[in-house]
Amino acid sequence: MGVALAEKSKVADGERLLRLLTYEVVNGKPVYYRGYRDVLEGKKQPEEVMGSTTLQWYLIGRIAKLLFPLEDKGYLVAINEAGVVMGRGTRRALDIAVFRREDVKISDKYADVPPVVVVEVDVKASVEDSVGYIFEKSQDLLNFGVRRVVWILTKPRKVLVLERGTEGKVLDWEDEVEIWEGVRLRLSDLLKRP
Repeated sequence: MGVALAEKSKVADGERLLRLLTYEVVNGKPVYYRGYRDVLEGKKQPEEVMGSTTLQWYLIGRIAKLLFPLEDKGYLVAINEAGVVMGRGTRRALDIAVFRREDVKISDKYADVPPVVVVEVDVKASVEDSVGYIFEKSQDLLNFGVRRVVWILTKPRKVLVLERGTEGKVLDWEDEVEIWEGVRLRLSDLLKRP
């Protein structure tokens, strides 16, 4: 009896850990954080794969700071993996999302309305094909009603800008990027500032 309970407890602990390591859910299927297998194998702690690098959090913080003045124009800026429910069985985590204030009801639930713009810094999901994931997530967001998706990719130092009804743009970090309504930045300049 003790062995059976121990096994049952081990399975329950594994299921709890997998729920903790779930980054997003797409069409009812979990998408785990990159590196989740290392946690399951005991090589890393959950926080080691769920957190951001200093470069990632620095960029997210500086970009959010540039976007916060939009709140005086009727927007809300959400950071910290803002959760969005995009229909039955799909929820996405967003590094930065700018919503129209009138669209959002503040509650203890994920937003169920599309932001106008989303900024993502790197792929945090455990996927075989990062490029495919970027385009799939972006298309999901655009289909949901997001008007612009900006991906900042730190390894190749590129920026991808996608909008409904237009051709996507791939930019370098030295190029100026408009995030939303006149908020422009050059990533190379952001990195020069303390």
